[in-house]
Amino acid sequence: MDFLMNLLGIMGQTYLFSFVNILFWLVMLLVGFQYRRMVNMEIKMFGIPKNNALKQTLISAGFGVVGGLAASIMLVLIGISLDQVGIFYLWPLAIMLMLVNPRYMCFAYAGGIIGVASTLAQVFYPNLPPLGILGSFIEGLANINVPGLMALIGILHLTESILIALSGHIGSSPLYLKKGSREIVGGFSLQKFWPLPIVGLITMMIPEAAEFMQYGMEMPDWWPILGAPAQVAEGSRAYYMLFPIVAGLGYGDFAISSEPRKKCLRSARNLGWYSIALVVLAISAHYKLELALAAALFAPLGHEFLIMIGNKEELSQSPLYVTPERGIKVLDVLPGYPAYQAGLESGDIILDINGYTMENRLDLNEVIQAGERDFILKVIKKRGEELSYRVSLNSYPRKLGIILVPDSQTSSYVEFKQTSFFESLKGKLLKGKS
Repeated sequence: MDFLMNLLGIMGQTYLFSFVNILFWLVMLLVGFQYRRMVNMEIKMFGIPKNNALKQTLISAGFGVVGGLAASIMLVLIGISLDQVGIFYLWPLAIMLMLVNPRYMCFAYAGGIIGVASTLAQVFYPNLPPLGILGSFIEGLANINVPGLMALIGILHLTESILIALSGHIGSSPLYLKKGSREIVGGFSLQKFWPLPIVGLITMMIPEAAEFMQYGMEMPDWWPILGAPAQVAEGSRAYYMLFPIVAGLGYGDFAISSEPRKKCLRSARNLGWYSIALVVLAISAHYKLELALAAALFAPLGHEFLIMIGNKEELSQSPLYVTPERGIKVLDVLPGYPAYQAGLESGDIILDINGYTMENRLDLNEVIQAGERDFILKVIKKRGEELSYRVSLNSYPRKLGIILVPDSQTSSYVEFKQTSFFESLKGKLLKGKS
């Protein structure tokens, strides 16, 4: 216990330096920009925003700090040295994949490709003739700690699964969605972005005779789980230094046949199991190198399988947010507006207002535009009970603050398209030629 408390104390001191790192504030700006785009999409589709970009950025920053602490503890306890996992190969490739399709910027894809390339380089590089600059590049690939890289990817995704479970549903954005020739349905875009300040390890080779790190601490014999560096010069000793870095995590999904909270919990569960499996496979690969290739292949293929299964499950079930047999159905309620203050919720069905039967949005607009300020709404809740709500428009003239499910008159919507990597690449190449 003393070991853990001392480690947490040293990590806490190092962690604070993340917030004076300009990269942290740069990631914060990028997160804010993404939420600004989401708000602009709400305005474009509905004429009024549901979310506030600054509020969502601050919420994400708070959860990101908690997630960063969790990720830091896992990274340090497993003993992943960030200078040995090919970060300088990882980021450029991730950015290149992003140009094909933004969702491929995930480290699972770039890390998987680098892991496979590194495994092959370790086999063939010793037998290659001198190749100059290309040879140096291949040598760098061969020196990557593939189990460490896979464990890093697994821990980041495990952290993401925790953040999705805790906050993925917060600020879910309403949207109208169309897939192929199907009808337009209501749903929610689940877009979250988190700045992630992290404390990681870097390895330093120090002569054994030198006095170094007088404020350091002795680690237990079982540490690091992923082992010390493979090459330690004679007369030297490997020391690990805590180093503050900054990362960013993102989550993109949609909910049309399930509520946002339930969809996030389901996605978090699946991603969590994938992450645990990847970490276990990575640790196993450290002790049995033949598994390194399996771990590198599992990272992108397992991630892609999760996305395909999640989308298929969501699209194969009956959508929740469609026009009901009677009344008008609420897709979402805008915070702070009269309907929200009165207690209306997503999924409620409004049967009548002030005795006027509601059959479509035109009926709603007609009642609101009539000039009355006080309304009695007869509503069927999601659970089936029928309630009445009193709503006053004194604060927001002629705006209840509700978004209805789409109907036959809906013309603004997002079209869902699921394309493979090669289809996305072909589309980019053809677009570049035109």
